[in-house]
Amino acid sequence: MDNQTIFLNSSSNMKKLMKDLMKERDVMQKACSDTYVLRLLAVYEKPEGSLIEYGLVMEYMPYGSLRTLFDKILNVPWALRFQILHQVALGMNYLHSLDPPIIHRDLKPCNVLLNKHLDVQITDFGLSRIVGATSSVTPSFAGTLSYMAPEALNDINYHPTMSCDVYSYGILLWTMFSGEEPYPGVHDMVIQRGVCEGQRPRLSHVDQYSDVRMVPEAKELMINCWKHKAEDRPSFHDCSKSTAVMFEAYTDEIVNAVRNVQDLLRQISLQDQYSEALGTCEDSSMRMESFIKGLGNALQSDEEKTEVLCSEEAKTEDEELRNDNIASGASSEDDDHDISSSELLMNNVASVIKGSGDYNKIMRNLDNDGILTKDEQEQLNSTQNLKELVNETGKVMARKYKENPTQLVSFFKNLF
Repeated sequence: MDNQTIFLNSSSNMKKLMKDLMKERDVMQKACSDTYVLRLLAVYEKPEGSLIEYGLVMEYMPYGSLRTLFDKILNVPWALRFQILHQVALGMNYLHSLDPPIIHRDLKPCNVLLNKHLDVQITDFGLSRIVGATSSVTPSFAGTLSYMAPEALNDINYHPTMSCDVYSYGILLWTMFSGEEPYPGVHDMVIQRGVCEGQRPRLSHVDQYSDVRMVPEAKELMINCWKHKAEDRPSFHDCSKSTAVMFEAYTDEIVNAVRNVQDLLRQISLQDQYSEALGTCEDSSMRMESFIKGLGNALQSDEEKTEVLCSEEAKTEDEELRNDNIASGASSEDDDHDISSSELLMNNVASVIKGSGDYNKIMRNLDNDGILTKDEQEQLNSTQNLKELVNETGKVMARKYKENPTQLVSFFKNLF
């Protein structure tokens, strides 16, 4: 969903934002009949007090963008990479073949979404321009600098053409091989000057895969797409014919490739949900804030004991030893078994946790749902201090998550 909030009492601001929003709506309505272009479902208006929120309602893309895919999965299968390259070329060829054509102007991995089948959905038409249309809303210098053609960077009178999208596609091809964004850590002014002087992303990122089927052909297409002169670049019609041949070499592998990536993404999503529900795990220890919800109230009732124990820690070692000897007459052998005040505090907190209603509720529900065995419950209940309780809980929950992640995530979602 793409939305903007507009102040009712700012008429000039509202008009401009509405014009931008309606422009994107018009472009999407014109473009969205293609398989590989994100569909516009509706436009909505939602009053909220002195504000009105306007937005575009689009199809939900569960796997995010192409950028998200490469951020989450280190080795994306080649079959899927070539399918994506081909589908982007097909989608862009459709936009350019409209009458009048639509120039995207900001083609990059973040604007290539993936639906539930991992098929491409080109989106973000906020900067798009219908050729021949006159508009003062969008400046000529617009887009993402590292994906912009040199003619867009060095000519203040530049007017967008279809070849600028082809250049962006060439840079996108490079990101599909490297998994990175172009020119990382380089200042914008340096990028602008370098691109205008003919510099491009390092080819070594592509050459390392020269023995992979169809990569040399893809490299040749990439270089043709980012040529310095706009007239030397191929059209998307030409690009789609080339990518069709490349993808055809992987058609026997695409079904398994898609299924494997979907499984990986679902697993990552479950892990994210698990972390959100239970907190992060460090050194086999689970953060207890969520697990022992309401502990603060339970600890308040024990505040006086805690204050006494904390104040005892401020005493010097000599004073503690003298007081202990006076009180108990303990021998020097018994001193080795004395429990420090900090340990007493940890033990005390652990007792409060295990005695709290929230802890008992969780343990009872884990038992009722068949998640914890009696032995595992005894393992947790037999812990003597807070550190031991946290460590043992982390180990048990990590083991249970491996056995049945869906059941455990569902349990804690319902609990909290």
